[in-house]
Amino acid sequence: MKITNLFCILSLAFLVSGCEDKVDSNIVSSGAKNTQEQLDVLQNVDKNSYKEVADVFLDTQEIATTGNKPYFLVFAANGCIYCDKLKELIRDDSEVKATLQENYSPFYINLSYSKSHNVAFLGKTKETSELGRTYNIKPTPTLVFVAPSGETLFVYPGYMPKERFLATLNFLKDPSLESKDEKEIAKALQELFQSKNI
Repeated sequence: MKITNLFCILSLAFLVSGCEDKVDSNIVSSGAKNTQEQLDVLQNVDKNSYKEVADVFLDTQEIATTGNKPYFLVFAANGCIYCDKLKELIRDDSEVKATLQENYSPFYINLSYSKSHNVAFLGKTKETSELGRTYNIKPTPTLVFVAPSGETLFVYPGYMPKERFLATLNFLKDPSLESKDEKEIAKALQELFQSKNI
């Protein structure tokens, strides 16, 4: 019992004396004061996931069209085999690469990271996961084609082999599709795939 009382008295003395001392501000952080460089690194951590095709894809911090081109959004994730196959196709095939660069505003959005995206066609800033929910993204990759006005043209969940991918890119670059319904566009694309046997 005496040991317990002694322990209680010492603990109380420690607490009372501890409260009177001032805390050294050099030891304890007063909050998260990150430098701009640290904030930039955090905001751009996703770029490493698509560095092999960084010459094709634009920075996702500002998702805006260049030259009134339609958007090509790739929703991907780390550890996704078919996302890696898509990157390899884009990296290694000069025709696919040129078609994307000349006719689209392409963005690679990695759902494994959290980032703020200023999305011009939505008129607001969205976090990565929220942007994924906008298009109901389930499997990765999911390819989303959006008109410059923000109307969704076509959503394709999965990887496309080269012939189908090129046919889709060439078909969806047509500005007149903006006035068509998503279902009409999907039907026309399906007919195109069947006619080309791709």
